[in-house]
Amino acid sequence: MLQPQGKNLYRTGIGWVAGSGMLALASLGGWALYGVTLNRVPEAIAVRLQTVERGTVETVISESGTVELGGQQTLVSPAEGAVERVLVQAGDRVTTGQVLITLRNPDRQTALLDQQVQIRQQQVALAQNQAQIAEAQAQLITDQQQLQNLTRLAEVGAISRERAQAQETQVRATQRTLRDATAAVQTASLEIQKLQLQRQRTQQELQGTIIAAPINGLVLGVEVKDGDGVDRRTQLLTLGNPAQEVVKLKLSTLNAAQVRINQLARVSVIGPDATVFTGRVRALYPQAIASDDSSGGSSASSQMMVPTTVLLDRPTQTLIPGSQVNVEIVLQQRQNVVVLDVETIQQGDSKPFVWVVDEANTVRQQPVTLGLEGLTQVEVTTGLQVGDRIAVPTPDLALTPGMQVTSAPASLPGASPKVSP
Repeated sequence: MLQPQGKNLYRTGIGWVAGSGMLALASLGGWALYGVTLNRVPEAIAVRLQTVERGTVETVISESGTVELGGQQTLVSPAEGAVERVLVQAGDRVTTGQVLITLRNPDRQTALLDQQVQIRQQQVALAQNQAQIAEAQAQLITDQQQLQNLTRLAEVGAISRERAQAQETQVRATQRTLRDATAAVQTASLEIQKLQLQRQRTQQELQGTIIAAPINGLVLGVEVKDGDGVDRRTQLLTLGNPAQEVVKLKLSTLNAAQVRINQLARVSVIGPDATVFTGRVRALYPQAIASDDSSGGSSASSQMMVPTTVLLDRPTQTLIPGSQVNVEIVLQQRQNVVVLDVETIQQGDSKPFVWVVDEANTVRQQPVTLGLEGLTQVEVTTGLQVGDRIAVPTPDLALTPGMQVTSAPASLPGASPKVSP
């Protein structure tokens, strides 16, 4: 039988043995866990993948513009007056020369009547003076014959010389009457010519009160009605040719310097899923002009702009004249080239690169040479082939060579639909 001291030593020994065993088991478990962790395959990172394809890259200028019909213009009053009659309404189709509006001009009409009266008066005076000329010419012939007879009789002493001298005085008086009548005829003739010119000008001014259509077109709006008073250059109506549609816009001088006549343009209504219509640049104003300063600033601070016209390839029959539209003018374009989204391009120390995904779904850096760079896409001239898969990193995800990746679902934050499976 063990003594109490022996029992304590025995228990202590048993405790050391048990503790050593537990420590050994824990060590073995740790080494096992380390081995499993070391040999475990890393989990693939979900990223958006893009397959290299051919497509079109372009650089564009985007502006807003206003739709107009071809030859659109607003007709104005040529002078002060009143609207006598409006013969058309908005929506009417008209032909060249068709009378649209007639105006009244009381002052010009009164002046025309007064000129006609004065012309008639001068014509009467002219006729009277012409009659006086004829009478004076006949009287002068008679007086001169009488003078010759009296002069012969005075030379032979048949009559007194005073009587012959009196006849000479009569001849001179008749000549003076003839000269006065001739001068009066000339004066009346000149006055008639002057009045006739004045009447012609007045008639032309009155003819301007007939507002006719300068083109075949469509009446877009009428600004006046019967009886309205108008000043010179009062807007009367607007019309244009629906067989053509144009867009008027203003470009900054920097953008206008890049634009050339006949460059491709695309026009669409402002808003989502809008139909796109094509056209061509048809006109660039030869100089920059100050833009309208809607903020109320001084003209010195106004931006200089270049008015530009885009002609649509064909009438849309849907765009409303006066409405605002988006306009894209294509400056450069590359078709059927290797294309990537701009966000796929990474900048290395010496050359841009992309993350190419191999058959094992691991990534590697692939240097590329870039061509034309658009707003959202870029041309790749060397370094890639059609069909290559590209990993698109995000700002919060750094890729390293050899990292395994998998295609991220479109529903993940920051992920967008894949270009191809």
